[in-house]
Amino acid sequence: MATISSVSRSRNLSVALSVVGMVIGGEYFFRHYVLFWLPTIGTLLVNDMLALFLVYSLLTFGLSWFMHVNWQAEIAGIGQALREGLSSWNFTFWVLALVLSVWALSMLDPLLWRNIKLPMIISPYRNSTVWLANLAPVLKAMSLILVNGLFVPVAEEYLWRGLVQVRLIRVLSTPFAIGLTAVLFSLKHVLVDASLGRFLTLVAFGAICGVVAQRNSWRSSAALHMVVNTVLTVMGLIFGLN
Repeated sequence: MATISSVSRSRNLSVALSVVGMVIGGEYFFRHYVLFWLPTIGTLLVNDMLALFLVYSLLTFGLSWFMHVNWQAEIAGIGQALREGLSSWNFTFWVLALVLSVWALSMLDPLLWRNIKLPMIISPYRNSTVWLANLAPVLKAMSLILVNGLFVPVAEEYLWRGLVQVRLIRVLSTPFAIGLTAVLFSLKHVLVDASLGRFLTLVAFGAICGVVAQRNSWRSSAALHMVVNTVLTVMGLIFGLN
């Protein structure tokens, strides 16, 4: 029994770390290489959203194919969690907790890490073709809302809270597994963005989503993530922050 338990723990840890590696490597490659290989669609920010959509589509649906995930049922579950959440004071509490943590820690992070510079390796090739330049503002707003606001939260929560955190909980204590997942989630952004500017902010973000996922399911944390990302994205567009 001890041998079986040891093998199971090793397998769960291997799966968790493999997913972390694929997410970091995949996002880095698509956002620093594929981004520049494609024709510029209005503006490079639209290309960045397209690169995110492509990499998370491949990762999410590729991994879920191996695990026989029924996405029709999962999407219905996210919709149900969203409907229930929007009429629940408990959901409102978590939304406020996320927004306040983002607001507070986004001011602290730059003070702590402003002098730390990280390297970034990007493709030397640039596709000079530009499509739909006149529609750049519209395409920018649409891509930010659809990808950053709606699609990426679902993909990230499935990968981080639905796969990584669940398997780490089978190996570690629940609080430590949630915290470690949150730190790895934040480190992914650090490495891809080559910046520590949001490190604590995203650790808190990941921890709150982790607690919600553990209490309910990753579908609930996806609903929460979608609401917060969409609100912050729209606010950024309105106030010219994106």
